[in-house]
Amino acid sequence: MSSSSFQLSLDLAKDHFKVGDLDRAEFHLRSSLELEESEEAYFYLGLVQNALGQWSDALASYYKAVSLNHEYGNPCNEIGVLLLRMGNDKEAVYWLKKSVRCERNDAPHISYFNLATLYKLWNRPERSLQYLHKALTLKKDFSEANELWRELKSDEEAPSN
Repeated sequence: MSSSSFQLSLDLAKDHFKVGDLDRAEFHLRSSLELEESEEAYFYLGLVQNALGQWSDALASYYKAVSLNHEYGNPCNEIGVLLLRMGNDKEAVYWLKKSVRCERNDAPHISYFNLATLYKLWNRPERSLQYLHKALTLKKDFSEANELWRELKSDEEAPSN
């Protein structure tokens, strides 16, 4: 099969994922992976599996994506988020920090925001604000980051008992 068949399958999968048709997305992702291994296909397969609540499978797909391209930050961010959800905070930090250092990352502001959220949970507002600053430097209109920034700043200004 040709590379164009692979790309067509991958593009169809992404389109189906974007509209929430997870079954069709998964079908086209698996079809594309039969034609050619790709970090992007494994990444999207992980997103589908994550959306279906199949966390272990999603982690395996993200790890496979990273093994194919160590400089692909998107799956690193997702690994960090899943590990955090599974209660493995310290390993989550490693993956989130790796995500922001990767050469290829479609949304590093999200990784910075996730780090800020984690440090907020750890009651480290100063560190959280540092990561929020980085997120907002990259994307000024990032509403969730702006909201967390305001929340942390108001907590900082509130009188302590």
